[in-house]
Amino acid sequence: MSENQQGRKFERGSRISHSHIINDEEVKEYLSNCRIPVEAEDVELNPKLLYDIVYPLNNSIDYIIAVDGEETTIPVKKSFPSSLVTFFQFGSLLIKSSDLEEMKQKPFVSPTDIRKLKDIKREKLMLPTKNVSLKKGDDLKTSVRKAIQDFFKKKHSGSTSMLNTLYWFLFQEYDANSSLKEYTLSHCPHCGTSEIKLEKVKIDLSKFSWECTHPKCKQEIFITDVFRLFEKADNESGAEGIISYTSSLIESFLMIHTIKSLLEIEEGLVDRFLFVKDGPLSFNGETARMHKPMQALLNYLGKSNRINIVGVENAGAFVDHAKQIRDKLNSGQALLLNNDHIYSYILPGKSNNRYASTSYYSGKFIYKSHDGRLYVLTIPVEDHNKYYAVPELTDLKNIHEILLNIDKLKCDIYENALIPVALANKLISLTNHPSSDILEKFAKKSMGR
Repeated sequence: MSENQQGRKFERGSRISHSHIINDEEVKEYLSNCRIPVEAEDVELNPKLLYDIVYPLNNSIDYIIAVDGEETTIPVKKSFPSSLVTFFQFGSLLIKSSDLEEMKQKPFVSPTDIRKLKDIKREKLMLPTKNVSLKKGDDLKTSVRKAIQDFFKKKHSGSTSMLNTLYWFLFQEYDANSSLKEYTLSHCPHCGTSEIKLEKVKIDLSKFSWECTHPKCKQEIFITDVFRLFEKADNESGAEGIISYTSSLIESFLMIHTIKSLLEIEEGLVDRFLFVKDGPLSFNGETARMHKPMQALLNYLGKSNRINIVGVENAGAFVDHAKQIRDKLNSGQALLLNNDHIYSYILPGKSNNRYASTSYYSGKFIYKSHDGRLYVLTIPVEDHNKYYAVPELTDLKNIHEILLNIDKLKCDIYENALIPVALANKLISLTNHPSSDILEKFAKKSMGR
């Protein structure tokens, strides 16, 4: 029943309006051509994609690092025009494998044991999100760009800043034989000139920036502009569209920064670490182009090092599918996911589509552990297209040892949770009610509201 602006009822909705839809031939034809996911009993697993996992007798992984991020958007002005800021907190949690082994042998876990696991390093970022800018006269878009550049200026860990790491990553400084000379930026964030060549020799290493090559622009381009997040930051509609991409991007770069630091400390040290990321190993949205330099980095390092990285998914279509086929998997069995399986049973599309070819640098699979827990995981692969066409277990480097450690990290905070990911999430969480209220008051006071 409809109402006018004063809340008075003035017109009854027709009780037979649905008949116009039901009897429409175009609607009937469209629905007849739609497809919905099949039921569990109709899912057929390709035996060529099923592998039994045998854990190695020796475990060379001594440390596990979990990286996770949390964000919350706070209104600092609720009346029109409203203003928003977003607080991010990232956590890097280091766990010793030996501590896990000791805890496993004990009848109960003591507070001292928990303190060992809760030694987390926190990183913070504040991002102007809507109708907020720096007092220097910058607009919101420029304020967002500077906030990201300033975050990467920090060292976080290691001896150099994350700007150094991005430069090392982008221009393949890790490989003296194939160091890149330039990187092509989609367009200038100031004048919009497309295909800007960011030449390595022209970078100002004191600021990690270039000057736009357009003669009428000549404004500063930050090295962090290669993430293209500025493309989704609009002075009128705001920057809410980049929040999730920013969080995932920084989680990935904290991991890359740590890998670089370990390589510089001691040869072979990185082999003893397992990196656990919350979510798939990919770069999405505007940041998707970063998957290519990430693929190049891992392929190069894989020649002389064992880079152990795993992404853990806790929600989404793939997790739902894993639960659907739980009874079709034996304990200790991994199901590799190729294009045919993904587009037949999980996502809409054709089986000849290439899954996530512009964002993933990893292969996805479902693992049912020896005690029956289900995990949707990703591990780096050398050739993404080959894996999703004809995957083999050998494509997933060191998978047996990685899964051995995944099994050690199990906990019951939530279904199929892992200790470091769950703890990192709990320790950096900003979304609970008290934290949000406190941050809102803090932001308003700091901004003179």
